[in-house]
Amino acid sequence: MARTTAFLRYLPAFGYRCQVLTTSAFGGEDDVLRAWEPLSLYRWLFNRQVRNGEGNSAVRTRRGLLSRIGRAFFIPDLQISWLPMAFVSGLRYLRGHDCDLIYTSFPPASAHLLGYLLQRATGLPWVADFRDAWIFDPLDVYLEGESLRKCLEERIEERVIASASAVVVASQEVADYLCTRYASHSAKVRVISNGFDEALPNRSRPFQEMSPMRLIHAGSFSYSHPRRSPKVLFDALERLLQEDAQWDQRLKVVLVGLLSEQETAWADSLVRRGIVQVEGVVDRDRSLEIQESAHVLLVVDHMRPWTSTNVPSKVYEYLAQGRPILSLGGCGAVGRIVTELHAGMHVPGDDADAVCAALKSLCNGHERGILPVGASEEALRPFHRRSLTRALAECFDSVIQQAVPCK
Repeated sequence: MARTTAFLRYLPAFGYRCQVLTTSAFGGEDDVLRAWEPLSLYRWLFNRQVRNGEGNSAVRTRRGLLSRIGRAFFIPDLQISWLPMAFVSGLRYLRGHDCDLIYTSFPPASAHLLGYLLQRATGLPWVADFRDAWIFDPLDVYLEGESLRKCLEERIEERVIASASAVVVASQEVADYLCTRYASHSAKVRVISNGFDEALPNRSRPFQEMSPMRLIHAGSFSYSHPRRSPKVLFDALERLLQEDAQWDQRLKVVLVGLLSEQETAWADSLVRRGIVQVEGVVDRDRSLEIQESAHVLLVVDHMRPWTSTNVPSKVYEYLAQGRPILSLGGCGAVGRIVTELHAGMHVPGDDADAVCAALKSLCNGHERGILPVGASEEALRPFHRRSLTRALAECFDSVIQQAVPCK
C-alpha cells in the first residue's frame, strides 16, 4: 500500500483532501473511516500476534487455512466480507459531505466492487487504480488457466473498466493489455507508475575496492508470490563454489526479509560456506541502511509464459539508491525498466548458467573498479512520488470536469 499512502501524503498539495475508508482489522491513523469485517474476528481468535496489536503479522494467518477457504468460496477475494459494512459506511459519508470523486485501489479486488457500488449509488466520478494486474498476469495463482472462477472475475473486471470514469495502472504492460482487451474503453486508461520519495535516495557508493562484492536482496520470495523462488540463484551460487571454493571471498549475497522453511533449507549450505548471509526480518530503516551498503541490488521475479506486468515496489527503492540492479526474471515490466533506464542487468530467471555469468561479470567489474552506477538522477526524476501524485491529481481534475452533474 506504499503507493496509496504516498498519494495520500502528497494530494493535499494539489488541492485534494482525502477521506480514507478501510478495514477495522489493522491499526493506523485516527482520522480514517473503518468498516468492520468478519475476517478481523478470525485473525483475533487464531493469531496471538494480532491480539497483541501486531497487525502486520496477520499475513501468516491469511496464508493458512483461511486463505484456502477464501480462494475456494469467496469471489473475488476473502475481503468480500468487508463489502457490506464498507458500503454502508462509505455511502453515509458521501451523502453527508461534499465529495468530488471516489478513488479505489486494487488489490484487493473487493475495493473495486465497493467503488462500483458507491458510484452507482451516488453518480460521482470514480477512478479505479490497478496497482497490479488482475486477470492478466494475476497475483492469485488460482486465476491462471481456465476456470469458472477466472470467468467470473473476468466479468467483474470488465464491469469495473466499463463503469469507472478513469482507470489508472502502474505499468505500461497492464495498460497495453487493458487497451487491447477493452478497446472501446482504452481512452480511460492512464499509466502512473510506482516510485520513491524524493527524500529517500542516498546515492553515495561504498568503496569499489571493498571486497567481497555485496549483492543485497530486500524482501521475501514465496511470501510475496507463491511462484517466486531463489532456487535458481542458489543453484548458480553452488556452481560458482564448485568451480572455485574461494568465491566466498569475492561475493557475499545478503538476504533481508522472511524466508520460508524450504528457502531456509536451500540456503543452509551456502550460509555455512559463507557466500550467503541471512539477515531475516528488519525494520524499514535498517533495510534501507543495508541496501545503502550494497554494491549491487538484486530483484528476483517469478517466471511465467506471458509478459510480466507487475513491478515489485523494491525495484523503485533500488533505483533510488543509485546502485546497479541485477534482475532475474522473464520478459516484461521489470526487465524493461532496468534496461530502459540503464540501471543494471536483466537475465533469464530460470537459467542458472546465465545467472552465473552475470555474477561473474559484476564481480569482475567490481574488482576492476568499473561497476556501473545505476540509473541517472535525470532518468529517475519522473518516478518521484510527488511527480506521480501530480499526474494522479491531473487525472482527478479531468474526470471531475467531465462529470455530468446528477439531477
